[in-house]
Amino acid sequence: MNLLIVDDEPEILKQMIILTEGNGHTVKSATSLESLQQFVKTKAFYPHVIILDRILNGSDSLSQVAHLKTVFADSRLLIVSAIDTAFEKAKALDAGADDYIAKPFSAVELIARINALVRRKKLYGEGAQLQIANVILDKEDRSVKVDGSVDVSLSQKEFQVLMMFASNPGKIFPKDLILEQIWQSSNEVESKVVEATINNLRRKLEGHKAQINIKNMRNVGYWLET
Repeated sequence: MNLLIVDDEPEILKQMIILTEGNGHTVKSATSLESLQQFVKTKAFYPHVIILDRILNGSDSLSQVAHLKTVFADSRLLIVSAIDTAFEKAKALDAGADDYIAKPFSAVELIARINALVRRKKLYGEGAQLQIANVILDKEDRSVKVDGSVDVSLSQKEFQVLMMFASNPGKIFPKDLILEQIWQSSNEVESKVVEATINNLRRKLEGHKAQINIKNMRNVGYWLET
């Protein structure tokens, strides 16, 4: 299984890598929000479980949770933190984390938490696919096919938007939420980019006879309808 471990304490990071690799996992690591963002941008490695330190060089990593869950839709996210209060645990879970473990923790507990996350939701490796109506999205190679064989060429942002919608059919996404999660921006000018991207995505899906529709209501948001 692929793991991404993000921690700014070298010794703790080293111990977690040794422990998880010793349990048969393939591990990549990052030590700051900047290196994490660069890792996400390259998309050269798909982590099935992300272990994320709550505070990285003084910055709160919860600000990255929504984006991580969008880019790595099938990944499970475990927050590790020296802050051991019910309020902070609830805050992390509300932000989208799947579990929370307080430092210091034992090797046995960390491995048990990882295993529990795997059991909680089936995780897919290479060729991970999501199908909705006659559209198949492959999360690993970021491809889209209609009727199993017709390729739909999408830009990176178009794919991310479609993945967001397809993972939550019927759920309404306000434009500002899409802008924040996909573009990591709240700039009103850039909100026009959301409209343009979704319009392009609609045209491509319709042109390939996809049996899904992206609906929208002014001042409410967008959603996927089959």
